[in-house]
Amino acid sequence: MYNEKLLNLFKDCRFENGKIITCENVPKILDLLNSDYFYDILKEIIGVDNQDGGVELIYHLYSTVNEEDLYLSKTVFNETETVTDIYPSAIADENEIYDMFGVKFIENQTLKRLYMPDGWDGFPLRKDYVQNDVRLAWNDEDNI
Repeated sequence: MYNEKLLNLFKDCRFENGKIITCENVPKILDLLNSDYFYDILKEIIGVDNQDGGVELIYHLYSTVNEEDLYLSKTVFNETETVTDIYPSAIADENEIYDMFGVKFIENQTLKRLYMPDGWDGFPLRKDYVQNDVRLAWNDEDNI
């Protein structure tokens, strides 16, 4: 039958639009999926601004044993736990999400901006981001 530990981890989750939506325990769930269920590759972490102040993080996993994909989703506000200790490949995605959305990953020792300069104000992929930097004026219709 089903593993009691697995059932307890997924008790607050629901399945929606082809992904598992969770509120808690993402690192514990990922650790269990990696070690016991052979989801041994984290393909990517995708960030989506929900316009309510939250950012949906979608963890795209792949099992090389079962040759199948799994999507795990969690909405976060400002910060969440890092998963770099489970999937070292998460370092780049966590840095990109921090740079573009402003989500801080607790205990990620390499968290830094990747694309924007260190002193940049705001997070460009947030829907409330206002572009007011003259260095980007070439992209405005008024300056064509």
